Amino acid sequence: MSGSRDGRAGEDHAGLVEAMNSGVVAVNAAGRITAWNPRARQLLGYTRDEALGRSLDGFLHRAAEDGLPAERHCRLLRTLRSGVPDHADGDPFTHRDGRQVMLSWSSAPIYADDPAAEEPGTGTVAGAVIVLQDVAGRYRIERERHDQMAQVRRANSRLELVAEITTVLSSTLDEDEVLRRLVRLVVPALGDWAEVDLLVPDGRIERAAATHHELSPNDIAALEGPLPPLPRTPRGPLARVLHGGATLIVGGDAARRYPDEPLAAAQHELFQFMDARTAIITPLAARGETYGALTLGHSRPGHGYGPDDRLVVEDIARRTGLVLANARLFAAQRNTAEAMQRSLLTPLPQPDDLQLQARYLPAARVGWVGGDWYDAFPLADGATGLVIGDIVGHDLHAASRMAQVRNMLRALAWHPDASPSTVLARLDAVMDAVSDAELATAVFARTAKTTEGVWRLQWCNAGHPPPLLIGQDGDTTFLDEHGMLLGNPDLTGGRPDGTRDLPPLSTLLLYTDGLIETRGTDLTDSLTGLRRHSAHLARLPLPELCDRLLERMEPNGDDDVAILALRVPG
Repeated sequence: MSGSRDGRAGEDHAGLVEAMNSGVVAVNAAGRITAWNPRARQLLGYTRDEALGRSLDGFLHRAAEDGLPAERHCRLLRTLRSGVPDHADGDPFTHRDGRQVMLSWSSAPIYADDPAAEEPGTGTVAGAVIVLQDVAGRYRIERERHDQMAQVRRANSRLELVAEITTVLSSTLDEDEVLRRLVRLVVPALGDWAEVDLLVPDGRIERAAATHHELSPNDIAALEGPLPPLPRTPRGPLARVLHGGATLIVGGDAARRYPDEPLAAAQHELFQFMDARTAIITPLAARGETYGALTLGHSRPGHGYGPDDRLVVEDIARRTGLVLANARLFAAQRNTAEAMQRSLLTPLPQPDDLQLQARYLPAARVGWVGGDWYDAFPLADGATGLVIGDIVGHDLHAASRMAQVRNMLRALAWHPDASPSTVLARLDAVMDAVSDAELATAVFARTAKTTEGVWRLQWCNAGHPPPLLIGQDGDTTFLDEHGMLLGNPDLTGGRPDGTRDLPPLSTLLLYTDGLIETRGTDLTDSLTGLRRHSAHLARLPLPELCDRLLERMEPNGDDDVAILALRVPG
């Protein structure tokens, strides 16, 4: 080092170096070690006597990487050649006992006292000082922080996945669609493949949905379908879970241990097809009932399911179980409403030479059945009464209210002196007094042959889509006369009666709004489409006309659809 005019100051500097918590190594211009403090010994294991006088190039160097020898010209000595300070944030060094230690270092030149130097810190490089610091602790803290952040990101990712699955599954009450969405959402986030085995209400077991991150849909489709029945005494992993057992984490050969159990054998075939290394099987259960099992698996070695994975999978399964419970509850309600609805849609009469046909399509959406109806019945004066109607609401209560309104309308229409508008006005008053039906739309019509042999139609429309008259030659006319809907006599006012002679072989079409109202489509366009399709189908036999018209109109299933068609004889 450069000399000092004050010996005491030099001693103080030496003492400071000895006490530093950093390793300090000094070398002369030849690269030989001239100073080695106690902390350097702690970091690298060599004593002062072992270090002093040794060439730094062959004594203190960074550890070789990937089996390659250390640099011939050690970077630590670059400062001697360039006179420029250098540093590294972390390098592996070889300890005296052969192990590697991670150290950060910085080197600075030592200049000789040179009278010719124009300013301090310039001139001839007489040596260098190298300061070493242990960074293993800092690296460990950084690794721990990195691991913690990775865990937080993984936890957040899992929470986002659970939230997404909850949102997606809750948006439908179609059981099959729920399970197809489920397996698509959990792969590859939670496994390489997934499948759902469902306990069908009639006691069967079906593999309802499956997916694999590499296999094609056609390959997967072959895996779905009926499975062997649930054994009375479950031994295989799937049977135990379906019998109300807890979640199981198993290896790829777990089901092979029960070859005499058909359900376990079927599961083993699936595991082989999926190349399963490990799997987790968890029940889809809610409100004390097990609806099926979700199986997730890894096909790649080195992957498994830990406690955190189990918690996430079980949470997803519980949420799916609740969706399945709700889907079956609403399906039962829908089936009851539909059965009630169909029981009220009585067989149609075929008076004289008139032809009558009707069709009813329940809403595809679970719980949205009920309210639409059609009816046809003979009247006291020999005419035929025709009704199409829609009660506000879509549930079992709507179907019940529809039955009330239908029966009241039949009774009120029986009087031979009652015009269609009079019948609907009386129905308004009765609904308000004795029925809990709130609002309804309807068309009531009566048709009879006049003394001149012409079929004449009288009708009244209470807020319902207009009937369509279809001529044999394809001419179409909407019968637009209409008044206010039913359910509030104070607001309805008068409703006009319409009268129209029906040409031979013409068709009268009554329908509910489910046939023409589609979300995102203009109603005028839908009515135009109804006219166009009806014109093309005008000459078809009446049953075929009804079927083909439903095919062409393509109702979206958001609402019930009822149609009533009358064909006039030639």
